[in-house]
Amino acid sequence: MQGKQTPRQKLIGLMYLVFLALMALNVSVEVLDSFPLIDDGIEQTNLNLDQKIQTVMNDFEMQEAISADKVQPFYDEARKVRELSDELITFISQNRASMISVIDKIPIDQAANQNLLDLKNKDNYSASSRFWLQDNNQDPVKPGGRGTRAYELRERIAAYKATLKEIVEEHGLQDAVKLGMDLEGPFFMPNSSVEVSWQQSMFDRVIPVAVATNLTRLTTEVRNAEFDVVNTLYGAISADDFKFDQITARVVPSSQIVLAGESYEADIFVAAFDSKQEPTILVNGQPIPTSGGVGKLRMPASGTGSRSFSGVIRVTNPAGIPQEYPFQSSFMVQQPSVTVSADKMNVFYVGVDNPVSISAPGVPTENIRPSISAGATLTPRGGTGYTVRVSPGTSEVRITVNAVVEGSSRSMGTMVFRVRNVPDPVAYIGGRREGRISREELALARAIIPRLENFDFDMNFEIASFNMATQVAGDFRTYNTSGNVFSPEMLQVINNATRGQRVIFENITTRPGPDGRTRTLSPITFTIN
Repeated sequence: MQGKQTPRQKLIGLMYLVFLALMALNVSVEVLDSFPLIDDGIEQTNLNLDQKIQTVMNDFEMQEAISADKVQPFYDEARKVRELSDELITFISQNRASMISVIDKIPIDQAANQNLLDLKNKDNYSASSRFWLQDNNQDPVKPGGRGTRAYELRERIAAYKATLKEIVEEHGLQDAVKLGMDLEGPFFMPNSSVEVSWQQSMFDRVIPVAVATNLTRLTTEVRNAEFDVVNTLYGAISADDFKFDQITARVVPSSQIVLAGESYEADIFVAAFDSKQEPTILVNGQPIPTSGGVGKLRMPASGTGSRSFSGVIRVTNPAGIPQEYPFQSSFMVQQPSVTVSADKMNVFYVGVDNPVSISAPGVPTENIRPSISAGATLTPRGGTGYTVRVSPGTSEVRITVNAVVEGSSRSMGTMVFRVRNVPDPVAYIGGRREGRISREELALARAIIPRLENFDFDMNFEIASFNMATQVAGDFRTYNTSGNVFSPEMLQVINNATRGQRVIFENITTRPGPDGRTRTLSPITFTIN
């Protein structure tokens, strides 16, 4: 995470880079004397930052006296950050003084207060590199390896950043804080495309006066991170104290539909909202439009029954930290009318699948509990649909509907249906039942076909047997056959029939129908033309 810098800090950093570039060109010692000016400017920045942090800490102390329970958790964390920052800066300062003491061969107390203008060996980069990257190196092949001062400095900075990150994440403030002090890079040596470690980028062949100035700048980054975290913790004290500019009454019913005999229940309260802040509202994962701080939800009511939805409202609190508030609700979808009705007719027929629809106002489909009287069965077929099968000998069927409402069973009423047998089919030959017909047309028809007329159910009957009667050679003869197809003998008589000869098909019987009954159908009479 990149740190936030003031224009002054950015200018100082730019000047520092310019002077590093000049050093790479082996400029004169007089130019080196400009580093102390940069160092002085950075030191002043550090003092200003320290004063700002102390001001926030003083504000913490005053707030704690007013509301200890609310302030204490944040104040404790701020003090911890203050302590960790001081420890890291002390480590940086002590090693800076030690480097100056070693390079100029002066007491460390004197080195701690040494002005960089008085530094004798400003350009002895071998000494500064050895001090940071080689002394006590447990991995000589890798400059700045384990055991060196540069390695320890990097480890301390990493631990410091990790602790600060834990603190802000614990309070949900990670989006409000940006920590600087990049340790991951990539880093490159000046005028080179070769990637190096953070330790090398800081200290490898960098002249002592630049190292000292850079360490002062590192202190600035520590103070800057400290200020951001402490200031954000202070702002979080009242992070939940949202400021609202609109207040309105709201009535939220327990259900949009109430059954007769039940009670209407609703929560009535005052709702406050910020009309100047447009929240982000997601319903079932999808954003909905907002206006004046209020979300506008519109959902299609498809199908029937209970429909539920859930979502989250995202708003930014006064501390600038996003907050999420989850919610869930439901509503009822129903058809305009309440029915327990046969889908085909207003009666049930024996032995066939009678489709019915069962629904009740304000009750989800899954909460409907229908039952049927003896002599019939009721089978669900999805949604509000059911299938009724009535046994032979039943004259009346009752469907009783109960519903689960608020955890208990409630009676929704009973509907009574009459029961009828499936009507007799009508026999046809070649789509006709009577009249004049040619021998060829009658012979070509070859069979009797039964049809159910004016009946909505799709079902078929089969002919079991029939007789054909006609006058042959002056005698009235009858021919019998099984099934619905003309026998060869019947076809021979038809082919030899004369004009005006009457042919009668009678005693037409069916196999048992869906209600178990056999039928005798009306006869068919034709005259040969």
